[in-house]
Amino acid sequence: MNTERKLFEIIAGPCKDMMFDACKYAYSKTARIPIDFTVIVGYTRSKDAPGAASIPIKIGDIKIASIQHEDGSGESFNLEGFCKASINDDYRACSFEAYYDTRSRKGVISFND
Repeated sequence: MNTERKLFEIIAGPCKDMMFDACKYAYSKTARIPIDFTVIVGYTRSKDAPGAASIPIKIGDIKIASIQHEDGSGESFNLEGFCKASINDDYRACSFEAYYDTRSRKGVISFND
């Protein structure tokens, strides 16, 4: 059985304060902290080629359920949560796991059915 998950690149995301606020209020009935990650599936041509454009994945309704420090920097985190994502042209609810660096606002994410 193949247990490898497909990793997608995060090219932009929230600052550390927004990320922690979103986690703090993830299950609140009254407060909503909307956050966004720009996740891409690939590029129109080679990533470094002139005129290359990223191809984004539609992602929304992000809820961060867990934040874990990845290293001692205080800027790199392992995240777990729930969202809606367009995977295989099907926009649906799923869980996710991600590594995210708040300094560069980049990382990787995988989606689970």
